[in-house]
Parts: sequence; C-alpha cells; structure tokens
Amino acid sequence: MANTATNGRRRKKRYKTLLVNLFGLPREVLLDLPRLVMLGNSRMVVENHKGLLEYTEETVRIKTAHNGEIRITGRGLNLLYMVKEELGLAGRFLRIEWPGGEE
Repeated sequence: MANTATNGRRRKKRYKTLLVNLFGLPREVLLDLPRLVMLGNSRMVVENHKGLLEYTEETVRIKTAHNGEIRITGRGLNLLYMVKEELGLAGRFLRIEWPGGEE
C-alpha cells in the first residue's frame, strides 16, 4: 500500500514538473517550494512555509514541504508576521541553511 502511495506522489510531481516546464510557470507555485525574498540584510519574507519549528532571537527554523527545513541564524531575530503561507522576519541575518535543499 505504501509503495502505491509513493508512486502516486512521484507521478503527481512529474506531471507538475512537466506543467512548469511546458508553460514556463514559477516552480515554487506548483511544486510547493519555499521562496525567500531578502530585503537587505535586515528583512526577509518566506513564502510557502509549513510552520515554525524553532523561534528564538538567534535561530529560526522553518518547516517546508517534503519534510524539509530552512534554518536562519542571526542576532535579534524577530517574527514580524505569520499567515498561512507567508512569514516576515527582521533582524541581522548571519547565516541561512537549507540542509538537503529541495529541487
């Protein structure tokens, strides 16, 4: 049963990738990929997130689709807002990590 579900997800991802390539659509929209927009070194918008895993003044870990995460380290990190699929951060960003980054 699990193998059938995995095959179904792979097939669905293949179709979405085909649509992205065929019509020139933004990958983050159809493939549920996160999009980071930096405004200098003090503001950031993260789109297509799946929630916070950790939030302190030095570290913010953001859950992404497909069991991924983005880790932001810095000083004075502050969550400005968080809505369903977008969040805003402020502070001094020192490092952004995307372990095992998604396609």
